[in-house]
Amino acid sequence: MFFFFSKVLTIFLFPLNVAILLGILYSLKHGKGRKKLYLIFPWLFLWFFSFFPVAQGLIQPLEDAYPVKTVAEAPQVDTIVVLGGMVNNLTRYPERAELTGAADRLTDAIALYRAGKAKKILFTGGSGILFFDGVSEASQASRFLISMGVPSDDIILEDQSRNTRENAVFSLGILKDQNAKSIILVTSAFHMKRSMREFSNKGLEVTAFPTDYRTLQEGLSNWDTYIPSVGALDTSTIAIKEWVGDIVYQAMEIISL
Repeated sequence: MFFFFSKVLTIFLFPLNVAILLGILYSLKHGKGRKKLYLIFPWLFLWFFSFFPVAQGLIQPLEDAYPVKTVAEAPQVDTIVVLGGMVNNLTRYPERAELTGAADRLTDAIALYRAGKAKKILFTGGSGILFFDGVSEASQASRFLISMGVPSDDIILEDQSRNTRENAVFSLGILKDQNAKSIILVTSAFHMKRSMREFSNKGLEVTAFPTDYRTLQEGLSNWDTYIPSVGALDTSTIAIKEWVGDIVYQAMEIISL
């Protein structure tokens, strides 16, 4: 009984839930006619994208673009290419490699390396933060890889890229210099569709190795999936960013024809 009430009552203490609830109550009390609709719409909009079923509906098609693979199923290649996005550049302790929720990108790359799928790991990522002036993601990732037993001689760093397109452009230049013909591309499943667009058809044999899945089990139904959640809002935000990025990429391709 204590567990039940602790789960229910704490929901009304979470900032996102409190903000939505107070916003809706204020709109209902002070809004009149069309004004009430204008007042309540932003809160319903926020609630909608903080709802797990909505977040799952947005991100699952992205994650389903390339099938999940086990390490054993991955082919042997020249280089494992890992896209950045899992290192906290703003950490208070830059001497530590502080990983974020996308840490699977690095840990799966290590698993592939240890399984002998490639002799080299190329990590690509400077920082996606505007006006960033600090330690690059690549240098932080290198520290982590070495701490996990990957020899420094087997690590190649690309530390200038700021987005997925630059990841590809700068990495492809390095791979050409290394005379690499085949790669395993490791990034989050939701990000793989856009990443493969950038890396494919560039004279390389590219194998997608999606990781860091955000989609929940199908048919999963519990209390936590039906209340506003910062986790669901984060997933919705990531999915919207990827869909917009994909649309922009396709538009650029059409313009360049």
